[in-house]
Amino acid sequence: MTLVDDCLYFDTAIVILIQREKDAGSRCVISMDSNSTSIYDPRNPGHVKTFTFDLAYWSHNGFLKDENGMLISAGSSSYAGQREVFCDLGQGVLQSAWQGYNATLLAYGQTGSGKSYSMIGYGANRGLVPSVCEELCKAIQSQEKNKQYQITFSMLEIYNEQVIDLLSKTRKPGGLKIREDQQQGFYVDGLKLVPCDNYAQIERLMDQGNKMRTTATTTMNASSSRSHMVITIQFKQIFLDEAITKQSVINLVDLAGSERQKSSGSEKDRLKEGTRVNLSLTTLGNVISALAEVATGKKVLHIPYRDSVLTKLLQSALGGNSRTIMIAALSPADICYEETLSTLRYAERAKKIRNKAVVNASPTKKLIRELKAENNRLLSRMAGLGSAGRAISDEAQLQLLAESEGRPRSTQMTWEARLEEARQEWEQQYSAMTQASVPASWFQMP
Repeated sequence: MTLVDDCLYFDTAIVILIQREKDAGSRCVISMDSNSTSIYDPRNPGHVKTFTFDLAYWSHNGFLKDENGMLISAGSSSYAGQREVFCDLGQGVLQSAWQGYNATLLAYGQTGSGKSYSMIGYGANRGLVPSVCEELCKAIQSQEKNKQYQITFSMLEIYNEQVIDLLSKTRKPGGLKIREDQQQGFYVDGLKLVPCDNYAQIERLMDQGNKMRTTATTTMNASSSRSHMVITIQFKQIFLDEAITKQSVINLVDLAGSERQKSSGSEKDRLKEGTRVNLSLTTLGNVISALAEVATGKKVLHIPYRDSVLTKLLQSALGGNSRTIMIAALSPADICYEETLSTLRYAERAKKIRNKAVVNASPTKKLIRELKAENNRLLSRMAGLGSAGRAISDEAQLQLLAESEGRPRSTQMTWEARLEEARQEWEQQYSAMTQASVPASWFQMP
């Protein structure tokens, strides 16, 4: 982990071998020693390239399945399961969010390298996204009562350079539009933001969104993600006693897999999808390269954020106000040597980037301080006015109290109304889906 000037950038290598590579009789060309990852050229075994990252996780072998279906280390092996990854990475995201920093976690790698497994997981082996969401909700339940917490959840995919809302019942032709605001930068106009007050709601939303996500079969992966998925959690903390608000945006990004047409066997629609994915990932690489040069002191005239939808939405995460973690998922198979080497080089460039994140505290704090200072000045002037002065000072204090407390109270009312609206929408979906013979328990609100 690197922490410099309030910036946090992780590079993490995760290794996994999939069934296709096992069936091909592939040999492992990756080795790890502490935080170093080495790759051997299968055509020239004496040629070795070594890369060093903040963390490196071995998940190729050395594991057992416990009684709950969780994959765990077998004895003294170096296998790292989902628990270890969450403790190192997920906890860092949560810590940043509680402090009021924006946080981003994104997974990059070739098709079938284990990005979705790391981010979403399967069965008992839950990935970073559900673990982060659940732990955030658990922590909120145990907090002090003089604070209010608000969570809104959104989920989108970028497919063929179009933004699709995975929580919307309808798909807008051409996708949702990307707008730019002077304060918040690029954002998705019309994206559905769902208020949530417990993890059960978030879990059902994720399930709904994952079912809507675009996947297809290629020779590299039986269920290849053909789109980038971005889950965004807006987390707001309102300190009622101090009239301070902290808010953070947590971006959890499962990028589509990079792939070569020859390896993936893509044709027609699959080829078009893969081409769009590779173009957006190439743009992402260009942005990372430009930011890496800036970090080394070079003068860069242009950073191509606007060249793709993905880099527009990740602008703040890549080169702005965010603590960012990048996972580089690798295939250890010799038949994927070129793709794996490319991923390692990609991550090595990203490691050079340094963001300067700041705490997102509401200007309410500054406003209250100014009001109190002004009130004190008025009190000192009225000290010699007797009872009339005291009456005026009492009125000024009441006004100050109303101004300091008014915003949290109005926010509370608005938030409760939004939660109720979300519950009503769930009930409507439940009624509609029940008629379509979908299990009722799926849509019941907790």
